[in-house]
Amino acid sequence: MSDKENYRYAYICEGITDEDKLKKIGCFFVIPTGGTFIRKELYDFIIAVSKVRRLILVLDPDGPGNKIEENLKKHIDDYIRINFNKKECIKHNKVGVAQASITTIKEELRPCIEHDIYCDELFSFDEEDYLDFDLVGGGKKVRRNKIIEHFSLPYTSNKKVEECLLMLRIKKEEIERILND
Repeated sequence: MSDKENYRYAYICEGITDEDKLKKIGCFFVIPTGGTFIRKELYDFIIAVSKVRRLILVLDPDGPGNKIEENLKKHIDDYIRINFNKKECIKHNKVGVAQASITTIKEELRPCIEHDIYCDELFSFDEEDYLDFDLVGGGKKVRRNKIIEHFSLPYTSNKKVEECLLMLRIKKEEIERILND
């Protein structure tokens, strides 16, 4: 069994509506690509996450979704693609995971969600630790940018930075060391 199996999965989706639905059903780590064209820094981040977590591709059952998978599999081989029935992903002449019902998405992701529920992952730091890093609030952008640049994070908002660090399993001591250098 891969060491990655001891940790929650990271879910790759296409859009913000997909991300919202995935989080509502219990997917903790969700990375929206923003569509077919993935920014280099986001692409690099996804590759970094794939080294510590198994990726679950929750992509639209269409050409752009297939293209995203093709691009990702050039560098990532440890992933699971969720294959939705295209008919269940059509609403108002649009095709996508966002158009599928929550029930359909839950059913397709049931084994992945159960894995996440029952895995005993201890996070590398907790909410109190994150507050102690002094990255939150006015005037903290310089400190936060130090972390963003060091770990090549694709986001700058406080909450997304915290989520990315947890996704990458960056240890508390490493974050403190970067901030104190």
